[in-house]
Amino acid sequence: MRSLYSYILLYFIIVYSYYNMNIITIFAGRKPNIEILKKYLTKALELNIINEVHFWNNARNSDDEDYLKTISNLKRTSSTGAGNYILITPTILNNSFELNIRASNDIHIKLTHLDLEYEIVLGGWDNTKSVIRENNNIIFNLIENNIADKNNYNNFQINITNDVLNIIKNNKLIISQKIKYYFEIKNIYFKTGHGSVADLTYNTTQNKSFYFMDTCEKSWKNYYNYYNDKTFENDIIIKCDDDIVFIDLHKLPKFIDFIKNNDYDLVFANTINNGVSAYFQQNKYNLIPKEIMDLEYPPGGSCGSLWESGEKAEILHNYFIKNYDNFLNYEYNNEVIQINTRFSINFFGYKGKNWHKIINCYNNDECTLTIDYVKNKNFKNILYFDFYVAHLSYFKQNETGINLDKLTDNYNKLYITMEENGRFK
Repeated sequence: MRSLYSYILLYFIIVYSYYNMNIITIFAGRKPNIEILKKYLTKALELNIINEVHFWNNARNSDDEDYLKTISNLKRTSSTGAGNYILITPTILNNSFELNIRASNDIHIKLTHLDLEYEIVLGGWDNTKSVIRENNNIIFNLIENNIADKNNYNNFQINITNDVLNIIKNNKLIISQKIKYYFEIKNIYFKTGHGSVADLTYNTTQNKSFYFMDTCEKSWKNYYNYYNDKTFENDIIIKCDDDIVFIDLHKLPKFIDFIKNNDYDLVFANTINNGVSAYFQQNKYNLIPKEIMDLEYPPGGSCGSLWESGEKAEILHNYFIKNYDNFLNYEYNNEVIQINTRFSINFFGYKGKNWHKIINCYNNDECTLTIDYVKNKNFKNILYFDFYVAHLSYFKQNETGINLDKLTDNYNKLYITMEENGRFK
């Protein structure tokens, strides 16, 4: 019998598109950076400013990828080949758990305890057959089409009762197989294979609202395709670099409300260590003294003296850390400015209902979104001054001597200071 929770969760999925969500999405991820960023994200979730965090797996080494998996819950998985299992942590009650899955084929669920494992394959072989393997030996076959469903979520309840493994799909028993005595579900792993992309939801036991978005390949295409869905049409989606090391949580709700209530395309945060933002911070608002550096508007919005200098970036970061009150408390009178040049897309917000406009920008997203679409699609991108984030570094700054370890330590201290001062309330 389906649990009350499964009914509630399925209802949530049905009405999801009518519920306004604020989602922060991150091209992840370098562990040292995310350790700082996660503090702000956790606090934003606690304060109900945002509803979900999506870590898109663009990690460049296995250690960073493994770290991401430990701080989040699998929400999207895919593979061009056989795929790789990822540990998931749904609630296990009375040797039973539930998953809501939308996938075209090749849903793989593995259950383990000590040296015994059961692998369940649902909709394998082009969605024509399902099997159960016990320590890699097939013990059950089911020839049936369309167990998997690429268009709709289906509820799968997996339970072990009296040494029988039962699989129930949408309240209908589809598989029942005798297994070894006293098998207890301890670990659960999930994957899809052979070109299948799966979206899944389940009642998580840890890292609530943090989600891991796995990709077939390290490509931005997965990201931009994903949000072009009616599921997100009433949501605000924020794109955030993994090296955003400061977020003014006090002003984040105002930033989100501005996006919701105005008809703009990309709305950029006022970003520390962004050449265009820095130009206005110095030359429009006199927040950065010319005695410490002189900041020009980068040619066409690209590169510039700040972008290419690790020394300048480090000086600017430390100046902001010591004088953050001047930046955050300045009276901007809700001023914005339209950006018609290139702009580094370190942090921007966009309406989900307009996502169809940017789905094909992935080949060179920054240039496409801030130059091509402004020129050829009449995009109205703006810089919103009264909300600050800090972006740690560009590759050219890394090559020219920026001390990232010292800066990350300073930003960690800034987080503690701001929390102690009640800035996040």
